[in-house]
Amino acid sequence: YDAFVAYDYNDFSWVKHQLIVEMEQKRGFNLCVHHRDFPGGEVLEEIIVDCIHKSRKTVLLLTPNFIKSHWCEFEFSMARSKLFDSGNDVIVAVILKPLPSGCVTGSLFQVLKKKLYLEWEDCDATAQDLFWRKLSDALTQTNVCDSA
Repeated sequence: YDAFVAYDYNDFSWVKHQLIVEMEQKRGFNLCVHHRDFPGGEVLEEIIVDCIHKSRKTVLLLTPNFIKSHWCEFEFSMARSKLFDSGNDVIVAVILKPLPSGCVTGSLFQVLKKKLYLEWEDCDATAQDLFWRKLSDALTQTNVCDSA
């Protein structure tokens, strides 16, 4: 996969109707999306770890629900572990919905502080075009980074 997409279930509509359409159908990326790509009947933690390791990058779709989700926290932790192990810039952070101040964990705050992150603009078509170009660039870059 080009990227594993870590997102809260409540944001699946955006993943399905925006992200998959733009990044897979229009731009040719191959995303790992758990609602579609996870095999059934296996231990979920093992599937997540395997899919993250089979993906060049992990896209974190950050929302207030993501911050509260145990599974999203686990996916972030596994992506961060891959960042430390590989030394490569493997995390792409996207602020999909505004995050209330004080809700971001310390380790996620460190990633956001050290890395460039993207922000989705719901109403601005020009900003959305720029967002998709920047996300495409982030998924194709293979730079080594400072660990977060």
